[in-house]
Order: sequence, then structure tokens, then C-alpha cells
Amino acid sequence: MVSTQLKMLKDYQKIQVEKGDSQEFIDIVNAIMGSLIFQYSIKEVVFVKIKNWFDHKWLNYSGQTVVPFDFGGMKDQIDAALENVWREKISVPPFNPNRVVYSKFFIKQDTGNEKIKKTLHRRRSSKDNIHNRIAEYTSNGLFIWFSSNTQINQRGSIMAYRVKDDQVFTWYATVEKIGIWQITKTKGIGLNELKAYIK
Repeated sequence: MVSTQLKMLKDYQKIQVEKGDSQEFIDIVNAIMGSLIFQYSIKEVVFVKIKNWFDHKWLNYSGQTVVPFDFGGMKDQIDAALENVWREKISVPPFNPNRVVYSKFFIKQDTGNEKIKKTLHRRRSSKDNIHNRIAEYTSNGLFIWFSSNTQINQRGSIMAYRVKDDQVFTWYATVEKIGIWQITKTKGIGLNELKAYIK
């Protein structure tokens, strides 16, 4: 289950198997990443390992915003609540930095862009998270988030954001071991389309 494009990636451009990782899951992530890089002539790549499984709600999730509300016009009875938001302009998913096992980048073609080297996940306020737009890091790049502990959990998450100029294309997938490791659910991309990337 290794794509032809994956074989063309250098070792430092591949995700390495670490303790707790399923080799088969990492092979799937690398195959998808390699296929996307070559299909779309990606110039800059960032991959981020997230502690444990994460679900599809993280796709395009911007963070939380404060929503004020009152108690039917009663004087001095104004409060506020946090509301989850998914903004049209795609931002970096606001994973808590404590969940980030590591974040790495590599450059396929030098563009002189220094922003791709910046830390995606650091402590920010909710307001800053919402405005931490992914397109500000690159004009031709691929960002991949994938889960850790797949050997124990017997399932994993993959999420990809592909940036081309001001456009951002995103998707999420669940990969599970059901006899063999396979992609079982997708959001933002067809199941068969994603499976084709690992052939």
C-alpha cells in the first residue's frame, strides 16, 4: 500500500514511525501526503502529530468567540458565553499546544517564504486563534495533521488543508484497523477519491 509518489519522497520528507504508532497507519498518511504533493505540485509542506485521536469536528474549526446575552432586559443582568465557530476564512485548527507532539516542515521548491517556518500551534487567545488564517503561512502549501497512539487505539485521524493562493481546500478522514488498516470515513473528500491516493 505504497504509492509511486511516496517512493520519490526523501526520508526527511516522510513521517517516521515512533513508539505507539501503527506502521500501517503511518504508511497511509505518507502515501496520501506524497500523492497530494505530486498531484498539486506542492512547494511547502507542514505535518503535525496530535496526541491521540481527534474527530471530524476539528475540520475548519476556528475556535471560540464570546457571545454576550442578557436576561430579558433586566438591569445589570448581562453575561456572556463561549460559542464554537467555523469561519468561512479557514484558520489554523486551534489544537491546544499540549496536544502537539511535534510540528515539522519541509520545502519542495524554494519560494523564499519564511512564514512557513513559523510555529502553527502556540498559546493564543481565542480571538487570535480565529484570525490565525492558514493562507497567511503559504500561497502553495500542504498542511497535514495526524493522530498518535494508533497502535493502541486501532484507529487514527488525518486532516489536510491545501492552500493555493487565497483558496483553501480541506478534508478529514478516519482510518481504522478492521482486519486491515483502511480509510473508513471522510468529510470534505470522497472516500474513493482518497483511497486512490494510497494505491
